[in-house]
Amino acid sequence: MQLIRLCFVTLLVFVFSAQAQQPSWNEAQMEVWDIVQKSWVDDAAENGNWPKDYVHENYVSWGADSGGPSYKASTIKWSRYSDESSSTLIYENSPASITVVGDTAVVNYYSTTVMTDSEAKRERSVTRISEVLIRDGKKWMFLSGSNFEPKMN
Repeated sequence: MQLIRLCFVTLLVFVFSAQAQQPSWNEAQMEVWDIVQKSWVDDAAENGNWPKDYVHENYVSWGADSGGPSYKASTIKWSRYSDESSSTLIYENSPASITVVGDTAVVNYYSTTVMTDSEAKRERSVTRISEVLIRDGKKWMFLSGSNFEPKMN
């Protein structure tokens, strides 16, 4: 009987410690993360939905590969060019933090991506991304974003 109790207590310790290590997201955070994930699905599908269906009219971003801020029209133009010149083979996004206050959300995450370029060369990259979304009516829209590729050891 002592052995059974010991096994049960050990199991409980493992279960609760595993749960303590995982972030628990509330409904609003999950809703925002779902939009981020859907935007990546549409971007990788090259179906024309990203970014036009996801970004607010006042959208501005500043990425690691741009000399300065890019607004909605510029973001759409460069996204179409990317669709024609490269393809996403696989990606994985992992949230680091999601903060939602009222109708504003800040999402920090990192993405590991493998793409092919116009010469069919594969390139793997890790990017850290920070995005601001706002709820416009009932729909979450991207308002701003920034990304960079960290130096890896």
